[in-house]
Amino acid sequence: MAEYDGLTPGQVLADASVAEFIKTLGLGIAEAQKALDENSVNQIAEFMEPLEGLGGKTLLELGLSPAFYHYQHADITCSLQLSLKVEKNLSLGLNLNGSLNDTSTNSGSSSNSETSTESGSSTRTESRQANVEITSSSAGALSVGGQQFQLNGGTPSDRIENLRDALTSNSGSGITRVLSQFQPSPLSITTDAAAEKVFVTQNTVALISGGLDSGIIRIATNTDTIFSLDDAPAVITATTTAQDSLANYAAHVETQIEAQGYNARVVAPGDNFYPTPLFETGKATLRAQDQVSVTNYLKNMAAAMKQMNFPVSIEGFADRQLYTSVSITSSDNLNVRLGNDRANTLKQILIDNGAPPALISTSSRGDGAATDATNVRGQDNQDFRKAEIKTTDRTHYWIFVHAIEGGPNFNAVLPDKIGNTSAENGFIYLFKPTPLDLSGKKVTVESIDFPFRGAAIGGHILESPEAYAKNLADDINGNSSANLKASVLRNVVTISRDGDKFQLTLVSSEQRQITLSGTSGITVTEAFSRTRSSNLTRQNTGNRTVAVGASLDVGYSRKFEMNVTGNSSISARLVSIPAPAQFLETIQSFLNPDE
Repeated sequence: MAEYDGLTPGQVLADASVAEFIKTLGLGIAEAQKALDENSVNQIAEFMEPLEGLGGKTLLELGLSPAFYHYQHADITCSLQLSLKVEKNLSLGLNLNGSLNDTSTNSGSSSNSETSTESGSSTRTESRQANVEITSSSAGALSVGGQQFQLNGGTPSDRIENLRDALTSNSGSGITRVLSQFQPSPLSITTDAAAEKVFVTQNTVALISGGLDSGIIRIATNTDTIFSLDDAPAVITATTTAQDSLANYAAHVETQIEAQGYNARVVAPGDNFYPTPLFETGKATLRAQDQVSVTNYLKNMAAAMKQMNFPVSIEGFADRQLYTSVSITSSDNLNVRLGNDRANTLKQILIDNGAPPALISTSSRGDGAATDATNVRGQDNQDFRKAEIKTTDRTHYWIFVHAIEGGPNFNAVLPDKIGNTSAENGFIYLFKPTPLDLSGKKVTVESIDFPFRGAAIGGHILESPEAYAKNLADDINGNSSANLKASVLRNVVTISRDGDKFQLTLVSSEQRQITLSGTSGITVTEAFSRTRSSNLTRQNTGNRTVAVGASLDVGYSRKFEMNVTGNSSISARLVSIPAPAQFLETIQSFLNPDE
């Protein structure tokens, strides 16, 4: 004990190596964790061994895998009590007494952490998105958080749309947005019908004839002009006079033509073509009330683009509503994607009806336009849930004119400037539909013939484009041996193989863990990421007492006395966790090197 002579109480405590003792306990837990991991890895040989009773298959091939164990948390408690007594007696009667009492408690707990602080806790929620693939032929169900959502509908697009509505309208699902895309595999599609009546692509059949007369008038000069519109059964003209500006003159022409019983709309250079489709929150499909007007308009525009070879740009927009429980950055990115999806919806309708794809460009700023308009973030504003179509190099005013059901048509139009690129007023495009009689004609898909049928169906009149399209879609879906599926939007039938897949992105509104699973052609390719939390708490308590006394006496003696008492404990929670996905994928690759 003599070596403690002259040391301070703090120096004595340091010499007791308390920190080293706690370190040793912590390393013991780490070594135990290592042993558990090695034990789980060593089991893999048994799971890879073919078993005769299982038909020569391994446990790994049957979906079983060795369990891994993880110390979820460990608590280490250590307490020490140290007392030191030093007595010195001198011949002069000097008596020195000292004592030290130090009690301390250290505890710590931690989970798998993203961040840590000395005191407190932090929680981080990642972008809550999941991806699901659904085949076009699937009639299965998607399980979301234990709830079953059955695919219902007569066509693939109907089933996806109904699933989207069911998920977003059910508060218990936790799903607020569903974005979907469909890229069918190319098919061999031909028809013996006239090109001006039926237009086919590698996945679509469009009935493009029928309907009403329409045209485009160019307004290039502010001059008096007489527009001849029809000559049977009576001559119809619209007489116009110059105004104080070209813009006002174009509006004047619009008014005079409407007065003769037609629909007309002026589109200035750089303006959006009419109509502007509006979309529901989170959706990129046309609203039911817009399908007739939008698809008819785009069908006519596709024909005009094909004949006049003018380019268009389509921009998709979104309002500033946030995706619940998703960061602002993620909301911005998702809104850009949503805007692109809306632009591509209109692009696809144009292409399906014959517009050259090379003449169409698309873009999206997401909620950028709403932001520029200083709309409040989070505001529901349908004026920005839209897509706009503009010509990219037009310098003149255009007036789109359309015949009205039961009204006059366009015959012997003047001034006739069709094909004339000079800066003059007059008609530059005219659409004259022919009767859509497809008797005896057919469409052939992958060497399978489907005769056209124009019977009235689903509210569509006899031999209308919509009736032909609906009957064709029903015939394709009713032929089980063809392994084909068809969806229909007004006059266009989209055809895919049974195995073609819709790609769905689900956006969650909640931080809770949401499990996903599917049946019969429904595959979860990316589950919702877990909410990650980190907690680290440290606490230090203790007290220390030091007492020193001295007296003078005759004599000399020296005595040292030190007592160290204490206890320690460790408690740990051991949990079983599934083998890491990357570990199983590596083993599967080793077992099946040719796949």
